[in-house]
Amino acid sequence: MSIDECIAAYTSLSDRVFQKKTIIPIKVKGELRERFDSEKLKQVVKEMITKKGLEEDALLKDEPDAICKVFVCATSRQAAGTVCLTSYRSLRSDNDLLKATKIWEACRATSAASSFFDPITIGPLNEEFLDGGTGANNPVWELWHQAQIVWGHQMLEKNLKCLVSIGTGVSSHKPFKDNVFRIHDTLIAMATETEQTAERFRKDKSHLSDEGRYFRFNVWHGLEDIGLEESKKIKDIAAVTRKYLSLEEVYKQMEKCASSLRQPIS
Repeated sequence: MSIDECIAAYTSLSDRVFQKKTIIPIKVKGELRERFDSEKLKQVVKEMITKKGLEEDALLKDEPDAICKVFVCATSRQAAGTVCLTSYRSLRSDNDLLKATKIWEACRATSAASSFFDPITIGPLNEEFLDGGTGANNPVWELWHQAQIVWGHQMLEKNLKCLVSIGTGVSSHKPFKDNVFRIHDTLIAMATETEQTAERFRKDKSHLSDEGRYFRFNVWHGLEDIGLEESKKIKDIAAVTRKYLSLEEVYKQMEKCASSLRQPIS
C-alpha cells in the first residue's frame, strides 16, 4: 500500500471501529472492559486484506525471497514480554507462530490496547497477546535486534543506509494495564518511555545520526489531549503536524532524510 492508501485506510478504519461499545468500563474486580468492538476491528482489517487481492485469512508469513520484511510488536500475557510477529523466518523466530499467525491476527494483537480492545489468542497453543505498546511503545530497539538477527551485526552497521523513526506525538493517552487501580502509575511511565527509548538509541548509535543514517521525527506539542480513539480530530492532528514540520530544524532534518532515502542501494 502507498502512504496515501495507508492514510485513507486508517481514517476509514478509525471512523468505523472507534464507536463505543460499553457504557460501564469497569468489571466487578476493577478490570477494564473493552471500550470498542474487537470483532468490528477484525472485520474491517479483513476487508482491507481482501481489497488488496489476498485471502482474508492469509498468513503474515511471506515468501522466503520477499524484499520487504515486516514485523509487529505484541505483548505475551503469559510471558509478560514483547514478542515480534514476523513475516520472515530467522534463527530466533518462533516457528510455531510464524506458521500460524494470520495478517489480521497480527493487526489485532498489536492493536489490543488495554481498555480499548480485548486480548487475542494466536497459534496452536492459544497464546494470549496484548498491544505491543505495553512493552515496546517505541520499538526502535526491537527493529535493530531483528535486523541484526537477519543480517548480522557487522553487516548491519556497515551497510545500513537509512533508519527512520516516526513517533505519534508526546501524548499522555497511552495504553494501560487492565486494572483501574493501576492506571495512574502506568500512564506516567508510558507517557515518557517513548522519548526515553529514542534518546537511549540516539546516544548509543550517535554515529548513525552524525553520518545522516538515523532520523527521528515526533510532534513535540499539541497532541497531548488527543486520544488514540479520537478519529474525528484528524484535522487537528494534521494542523499540529504541519506546524511541527515547518520548524526550521525539523525541515532541515527532513531534507537530509529525503536525500538519504534517495541514495541507490548497492
